[in-house]
Amino acid sequence: MPIHRRGRHHFIAAAMRSPFKIGGFLPSSRGLARAMAAGVDIHRPGTVVELGAGTGVVTHALVQAGISIDKLVVIERDERLHTLISLQFPHLNILRADAIELDTVLAEIGVKKVNAIVSSLPFLVMPKFVREAIQEKMAQVIGEDGVIIQFTYGPKSPISIQQMRKHHLYGKRLKLIVANVPPAHVWIYRKA
Repeated sequence: MPIHRRGRHHFIAAAMRSPFKIGGFLPSSRGLARAMAAGVDIHRPGTVVELGAGTGVVTHALVQAGISIDKLVVIERDERLHTLISLQFPHLNILRADAIELDTVLAEIGVKKVNAIVSSLPFLVMPKFVREAIQEKMAQVIGEDGVIIQFTYGPKSPISIQQMRKHHLYGKRLKLIVANVPPAHVWIYRKA
């Protein structure tokens, strides 16, 4: 399901309203979305949680990768983007919520085990205390065997070495997507 012009318009408008909450002025490319979805082991038990769904390009890639609709929870904070993605994927569990409350949100819908968090959150532009609070929640909800898949436009890990140590995470770069605008790095994190 390709992104249509209205989706791009909503994304660009959201970025202009809140540049520190969106982090980019164009939605992720299909190549980036596929690279992120490829990091998910669909055979591992648990729910796949997408954070910062935007226009749904990563959501579409996750569904195309074979993630069962009953094992996918999509979270988008922006009201207009949430409405847009809900219209595109009426069969999915799409929540309008803030990632800083990730543990509470997942508990409220009965998610007990997380396979993977697939995040498009703009860590590079977030205030440090917000970024670190969200990363703490992410590390908490993946338990001992889940993973975090995160993309970034910067050359370094979007989760700092200090945060990785604090939360017992190990990270490695999966792929550089040069065709994305701007080029993006996909990282995966698991408990060390």
